[in-house]
Amino acid sequence: MTSEEKEEVRASGPVNHEGPKDRASASPKEARGEKAPKGKKSVTSEKLEELRGKVKILKEERDALNAKLRSKRDSIMGFYGEIDKLLKEAKKHKEVRDEANKNVSENKKRRDEANSKIAELNKRLTELKKQGGSSVSRRDYEKLKEEYDKLNWKMQTTPLSKDKERVAVRRLEELEAEVKGYEAARPAEKEIIQAERELKKVRNTADSHHGKLLKDSEEGEKAHAEMHEIYKKVDAKREKAKKVEEEFLEIKKTVDDAHAKFVEVLNELRAEEDKLGIARAREKKVEAESLKRKQDEKEVDLLAELRKGGVIKTEDLLFLQSTDKD
Repeated sequence: MTSEEKEEVRASGPVNHEGPKDRASASPKEARGEKAPKGKKSVTSEKLEELRGKVKILKEERDALNAKLRSKRDSIMGFYGEIDKLLKEAKKHKEVRDEANKNVSENKKRRDEANSKIAELNKRLTELKKQGGSSVSRRDYEKLKEEYDKLNWKMQTTPLSKDKERVAVRRLEELEAEVKGYEAARPAEKEIIQAERELKKVRNTADSHHGKLLKDSEEGEKAHAEMHEIYKKVDAKREKAKKVEEEFLEIKKTVDDAHAKFVEVLNELRAEEDKLGIARAREKKVEAESLKRKQDEKEVDLLAELRKGGVIKTEDLLFLQSTDKD
């Protein structure tokens, strides 16, 4: 228990003038063994009781203000606790958005590469198809090729009679001759077929990347919108926290004034008691004054920081409020 706490306990109770241990609290006459007139209190005793009453009242007033100050501090800490949770949630949405944007960029790159390849193949096919030389149409050629492949497969896998085999061989030779004739007249046909197959494959690839791009883009936009909604909530809570911080600092000034009055009367009480030879512990007085100076300096810094749009840290709030330990 500090010296001030001991004094507050002493100040809250009546003065006991009985016994040798309490002789230091008595009036000068009582200290010399003389009795005060019956039914009358000494002037010194009355003044001590008056000061102790003031100390008690001032302490209660200061403690009530400190309770309000703690309530504001708890509100501020509550706001910043909520803000921390919201920022963690916003961070998750940001990670989803950034990953989606990364995928969009990658799929766009691959889609564009596929589209460039499609343009090259279309140009090449146009050049190849300009090469004529056969009266057989492309569709007729494809039918001949299909018939030739089917008949050739049938002869290899199905047993046939000699007559049917003879007919099949003759037809196979006719088809082969027509196919070779078409290919000889149109030497680029094989290259055209290969290019068309490649073109189909590349188009499928481009469509696939485009579909993924759209999906990732939608996901990224959704995450981005959710993230900004959370940031709006964070801004709103920060505004509320700043208002409470301003109220906190205003109450802190009132608390400081109340504490100063309390200390002033307490010191006056000590001085009166010292006149009667009551010993007091003085070792914490210098520390208390030093703490008060540091708190005043800190308060000025915090007000300046608040005006710039900054925030008050929890440890600063606790430091400013440490005067309620008296």
